[in-house]
Amino acid sequence: MDKRVTVLLPNGRRQNVNVTANMTLLEILETACSKHGYDAEEHCLKFHNKVVGLTQQFRFSGLPNNCVLEMEQTEKRRTLSNVLVCVQLNDGSRQQADFSPNDTIWLVVEKLCESHVKAYESPVIIYMRSEVIGQEQMRQTTLKSLGILEGRAMMRLIDKKPEDLKTQANVYKAPAVKPRVDNDDQPSTSRSAMAAGGSGGGGGFALTSNMIKNLKRTAPEEKASGSEAAKPLGESNQEQQPQPEAPKYDWGNGSGYVMHHPPERKQAENEVEENPGKAPPVVKIIGPRQAVLFSLDESKKNANDLPDSFFDLTVNDLKMVLRDLKRTSSGDDDAPLLTAKLRELERQKAMLAKLNQYKDCVLRIQFPDRFVLQGMFKPHEPLSKVEDFVREFLVHSGEQFHLFTIPPKKVLPSGETLLELNFVPNAIVHFGFIKDSLNAVSNRFVKEQYVDQLTSEEGAHYAVQKYRLTRATASGSS
Repeated sequence: MDKRVTVLLPNGRRQNVNVTANMTLLEILETACSKHGYDAEEHCLKFHNKVVGLTQQFRFSGLPNNCVLEMEQTEKRRTLSNVLVCVQLNDGSRQQADFSPNDTIWLVVEKLCESHVKAYESPVIIYMRSEVIGQEQMRQTTLKSLGILEGRAMMRLIDKKPEDLKTQANVYKAPAVKPRVDNDDQPSTSRSAMAAGGSGGGGGFALTSNMIKNLKRTAPEEKASGSEAAKPLGESNQEQQPQPEAPKYDWGNGSGYVMHHPPERKQAENEVEENPGKAPPVVKIIGPRQAVLFSLDESKKNANDLPDSFFDLTVNDLKMVLRDLKRTSSGDDDAPLLTAKLRELERQKAMLAKLNQYKDCVLRIQFPDRFVLQGMFKPHEPLSKVEDFVREFLVHSGEQFHLFTIPPKKVLPSGETLLELNFVPNAIVHFGFIKDSLNAVSNRFVKEQYVDQLTSEEGAHYAVQKYRLTRATASGSS
């Protein structure tokens, strides 16, 4: 399809100029000026009130087809300066010299490589994507017509026939589209996960070969028992590999972390998984509000004994990662703008939804010596109730202290409720005395009588689940 641009002249007239891909913007300006008697050296072209470079070709200018260019008079007349032209030969050698923009390509070739061009049957000069073929065309083409007006320019001199230029190595050929092969051996879960990762979910997440191996290894566990019975007994024993046990409880690591369960784990929130072959952990209640005390150092020792297979990626882990990536990539870009009153109304709705869903919340208070005190509270209770609860277990119960979250450090106000602090259904806060000298790690914060009644971290999780199950059963029977 033919391309053209419209030049708006200073006298208000419009001039249509037919252009080619290799045509420079200077040639467009000169064509419009020649038809209306203007001097091209005293005018410039503008597109959307921005001056465009006259040396670039139309294909590289970024201008659309049928665009309108404004021609305006410049403050001073353009002057031509010498250009440093470098010509590269077939053997890799280069010759360079200064030339005027009005000099022809043949003059450049004769001066720099006269001995080489005489031996060529069909000399060709290649500049960017422009090809000047043969001696006759070189005599008619100037440096100015190629957009070389100032600075430096690099050309290449080769000996090729015009028909051979169409099959040269730098021409890109699009690869043929391969037919899609549906591999039935690949689990459906991994195929859907790969489709979700490669589509609009975004986030830059890609499936690696190790992930695919883990998917193939864990996929048979999700199939029906009938399909497993169809396989020979020997093959099923070889394919089944021990998988790490899924964590029963989901607590966050960060301080002030609020746990939000995915939909598939809502039922597990109020249920206690009981393994007939394994006894439940020992829970030692040391005070009111189902208070238990455990040490993070002991939990770290036990965590070091985990096998390497525990950290293998499972199908459920991959689903959760993809879900979080989709949620993060979508963001709030499409969310409507809300006023302050509407934002407050949305916040109150979220708080009411939490009150309806959670009748109590779990709060963990971490001391500087890595002991953690856990207790159960009502969402509407103020933080002062938590401070009174903590004071009962302190060695220095008469000293002033505060509770805070990190990062960044934020001291929590005593008058706000746990619901207003976003501590529902559970959260982790830190403890600190007002006097910095009392916050040394070597100091003892909790009374010795309670330190002797430690519960494991697994037991603390179990106590929460058992308490919520008892509450749910009592409310259901009433």
